[in-house]
Amino acid sequence: MKIRGFRIEPGEIAARLVEHASVRDAVVVAQGEGAAGKRLGAYAVTAAEHAGEAQGPELAATLRTHLSTRLPEYMVPSAFVRLVALPPNGKLDRRALPAPEDEAYATGRL
Repeated sequence: MKIRGFRIEPGEIAARLVEHASVRDAVVVAQGEGAAGKRLGAYAVTAAEHAGEAQGPELAATLRTHLSTRLPEYMVPSAFVRLVALPPNGKLDRRALPAPEDEAYATGRL
């Protein structure tokens, strides 16, 4: 897919997210309308031993920092949402994912 003229591979971004110690599973989707209005959103399932750690803005900042060291800036999602689980059968209805709340957006630029 293309966002703002850049070729984006959501699977590659999700793979880098899963490299973080607190992330067990992840999916990345494009959100918004039209090429100019699209943004990346990341949905992460935290590992059981890290479930009580970073939430909301802390989770967004932590994961944004993690990805910023591994990917170009245009591939770093603008929102990070913590989920309890992804569907077990591997079929994900991306439209059914919850919309990111204000606290899901990492505010700082690196």
